[in-house]
Amino acid sequence: MPIKNRQMPVSGMAEDSLEQQALSQANAGKYKKAIELYTHLLQSADNSEWRRQLAYCYLQSALAFAAKGLYKKALASWENYSQYAQPPYEKYDHYITWLIKTKDSARVQSCLAQLSARQLDKDYPELAALLGLLIIADHPEFQQVLPQDSDFIAHSASVQTALQAYQENNLSGMDEALKQLPYRSAFRDFRTLLKAAVAVSVTPAEAQASLAKIPLHSPYAQAAGLLLTCTRKGSALAREMARLNPQQRELVGEIAGLKQEQFELIGQLSKQKNDWPDQMKFDLALHYRSLCGSELAQRFCLAMLVRHSSGQQDFNSAFGPIGEFEQNRLMALACEREDNSYDAEYHWRQCMEVLAREGSGNALKIALILRHIAENQPDAEEKIQLLIESLEHDPDDQGSYLQILGYYGQFPDTAGTFKQWLGKALARFPRDLDVLTLALQAAMRDKAPEEAGQYAQKILAIDPLNTVAKQALFSSHLAHARKLLQSRAYPSVENEIQQAESLKLGKSYIFQAQLMRGLLVFASQDKRQGLQHITEALSQLNTDPVNMHFQAAMEALLTGLPVATLLRELPPAKDHVLSAQELARLVERLKRYDQESGTQEQLHKALEKIKAALKKSLQQQDYAENLLLALCETLGGIKHFELLRHCSKRAQSSWQKPVWIYYGIYSETDGDPERCSFIDRLRLEDNREKARLEKDHRAAMLIGHYLDGYRQAHPVKAMRFLDNLFSSAEQNNPEDPFDKLFGHLSYETFHKLNKKLASLSKKTSPERLVQELNSANGDKVLQAIMINPDLFTALMVVKAADALGIAINVSVEDVLACFNVSKKSGFSLFNLGKLL
Repeated sequence: MPIKNRQMPVSGMAEDSLEQQALSQANAGKYKKAIELYTHLLQSADNSEWRRQLAYCYLQSALAFAAKGLYKKALASWENYSQYAQPPYEKYDHYITWLIKTKDSARVQSCLAQLSARQLDKDYPELAALLGLLIIADHPEFQQVLPQDSDFIAHSASVQTALQAYQENNLSGMDEALKQLPYRSAFRDFRTLLKAAVAVSVTPAEAQASLAKIPLHSPYAQAAGLLLTCTRKGSALAREMARLNPQQRELVGEIAGLKQEQFELIGQLSKQKNDWPDQMKFDLALHYRSLCGSELAQRFCLAMLVRHSSGQQDFNSAFGPIGEFEQNRLMALACEREDNSYDAEYHWRQCMEVLAREGSGNALKIALILRHIAENQPDAEEKIQLLIESLEHDPDDQGSYLQILGYYGQFPDTAGTFKQWLGKALARFPRDLDVLTLALQAAMRDKAPEEAGQYAQKILAIDPLNTVAKQALFSSHLAHARKLLQSRAYPSVENEIQQAESLKLGKSYIFQAQLMRGLLVFASQDKRQGLQHITEALSQLNTDPVNMHFQAAMEALLTGLPVATLLRELPPAKDHVLSAQELARLVERLKRYDQESGTQEQLHKALEKIKAALKKSLQQQDYAENLLLALCETLGGIKHFELLRHCSKRAQSSWQKPVWIYYGIYSETDGDPERCSFIDRLRLEDNREKARLEKDHRAAMLIGHYLDGYRQAHPVKAMRFLDNLFSSAEQNNPEDPFDKLFGHLSYETFHKLNKKLASLSKKTSPERLVQELNSANGDKVLQAIMINPDLFTALMVVKAADALGIAINVSVEDVLACFNVSKKSGFSLFNLGKLL
C-alpha cells in the first residue's frame, strides 16, 4: 500500500514551521485551523504579532458566521477577537447589530450606552439607520441610552414630530418637520417612506417612483416593499399579497382598501402553494364571480369545463344551460385532450352546422374552426384540404395560402396545383412579400431567370434592402450571362456581369462575377488568361478541391465550355475527404444550381467528376444527421439515385428513423413506386405511422406521397386487405394472389401481421426460408422467389401468423399452389416451429 503523507502533530513542530503554517491557513481563509495554531503558539510565548493575527482570524470568522445567519457564533468569535485586540475595536457596529438580531435587549442597551456622538453620527451610518427604525417601531427605550448631544437624537425629535403630524392628517406640518432632516440623516429613508405612504392612495405612480429610491440593504426596504404592494391593482395586487404572511396581508389590505370578500379570496390564494387543481380553480371562480364580473367568470368556467366536466351542473345552476354550439365545442376539446381527432372533428362539424344555421355572419368563425381542425390533423393532405375549405368562408387568410403553397410546392407532380394556388395568392395579395418570395422561388425552380428577375424587382420596389430578392436578381443576371456566353453574344455577357456587380452583395458574389468574367475571357479572348482568372476565382470561392471541381464542371456545362480543360488547372479532388463545412457548402451549391439553371443531366455529369470523393467522404466521416438529411433531400430532388443509395445506407447504419427507411426504399426503387415490393410497402406503412407519432411531419408526408404512387401502380394490393368489407363476389380476384390468399383477413389482423412481418424480414433471407421449408425441391422454390418476390412475401405472412399464434387458414401448400409452384411431399414437412 502507498504511504500517505501525514501532518506532524502541532506539539511536535518547530515554532518557525508552525508560524508559517498558521499564516498559510489564515491567508487561505481557513480561520478555524489558523486560530488553533496561533493559540498553540501563544502558549509558548507572548508574541504581539501572533496576538494580532489571532485577533484578525477571530474577526474574520465572526463575519463569516454572520454572513450565514449564525449570529450567536458570530458574537462569540467577535468577543474572542476583542480579547486579543486593542480599542477602538473593528466592526463594533456589526457586533451591536448581531446583538439586536439575537434580541438580547439588555446587552444591546449596554453597548449603545458606550457609543459616542461621533460614532453614531459619522462612523456607523448603517447601525444608525437600523436604530432609527427600531426606535420608531419597536424599541423607543433605546433612545434614552444614546448620546443625547448627537445629531441622531435631534433628527429623531423631528421624526417624532412628523409622525405625530401624519397621524393627525396634518400634511403641511409633516412636511415642515421632514424638512429639518438633512440629506445624510440616518432617517433619510424614513422620510422617503413616509412621503410615499401619503402618495399611495392619491398618486400611486409617484409613490412607486419614491419607493424605488430606497436601497435593498436599507432597514426600511421591507416596509417599502409592503407599500409598493399597496400601489398594485387587480391580479398583480392579489399575486403579491398571496406571498405575504397573514399580518402583512392584513396591513396591505387595510391600506389598499380591500373589501372583506376580496381579502378572503387572497387568503385562499395564499394557501395553495403547488399547481392548482382544475376543480379548485373552477370553484373559486364560481364562488367569487361577483368580484370579477359574471360575464368574465362565465367565460372562465366555460373554458374550465373542458378539463373539469363534472362542474357542468354547478355551471348550469350559476349561469344557465349552455347551447348546442358550446356543448359540441366542449366535447370536441375533450376529445382532443384524449388525442381522439376523429370524434373531435365530428363535434367541430356540428359546431359549424349550428353556426351555418344562425346566418352568414358566422363565416369567419367557421373558417377558424376548420383551421383549428387542420392544426390537429396528422395527415398533411387532409390538413391542406381543410385549409382550402376554410378559404371558402374566409378567403383573405394569408397564412392558409402560404401553407397550401408550401405543401403543393414540395413535389414535382403537384407543380400544376401549386401554380394555380400561386396565381390565386398573387391576385389576392399582389404586394405581400411572402407570396412574392414564393413566386420568385418557383420561377427559379422552373429555370425561368427572367421571370425570377421580375419578381425580384417587385420585391425590391417594396423592400429595397431585401437580400433574398437581390440574390435572386444576381442569379438571374448570371444565368442570362451563361446563356449569352453559350450563344457567343460576348458584349451582352459583360453587360449582365456588370449589372450583377452593381447589386453589391458581398465578397462571395464579387468572386462569382469574377468567375463569370474569367469564363468570358477564356471563351472570347485569351484562354490562358481566362484559365488564370477562373482558378483564382474558384480558389476564393472554395476551400477544398471537391467543391472547386464541381463548380468548375457546372459552369463549363452551363456555358458550353470544355469541362476537362478547366478541371486540369485545379488541384486533384479524388482523394479529398470533405469536412462537415465543406459538405454543407457542396449541398448548398447543388441546390443553387438546381434552382437557377442546371438541368438534371448537367448536375449528374458534374457530380460524376466528384463522385469518388463524395463516396469516400460518406464512408470515412461521421457527419451530423441534419447534414446527411439535407444531402439526401438534394440528391432526391435531382434524382441521383446512386449517390442517394450510398448516403441513405450510411445514415441507416446510425439512425433507424422513418425518414431514412423512406430514403432507403425510395433510392432502391429509383424513385418509382411501381418498383416497390409488397414487403417494403408494409415497412413504409409502419414507418409513416411511427413518423406521425413522433411528430415528424416531413417524413410522414414523404412516405404518404410515395405510397399514393404505389396505390396508383398497384390498385388491388394497396387496398390494405380491407376487401372483406365488400361482398364475396367483389373479393374474388384471380389475377392477384395476395387478394386470393389473404383477402379474407380483417384490417386489425393484418395490422398485427404487418408489424411482425417487418421484424421477421430483417433476419430471414429467401435462402434461409427455403432451407426451413425442408424441401427436396428447394432450388425450384428459390428460383420462383427470384422471379416473383411476392412469393417470398406471401410465405413470410404465413410465418408471421404462426409466430403470433394467429389462425389465418392459409398453409404453405396454399401459397405455393397459388403461385403455381409444383409441390412435392417435402413441402408438407414445413416445420413452422423453426420459423419462430
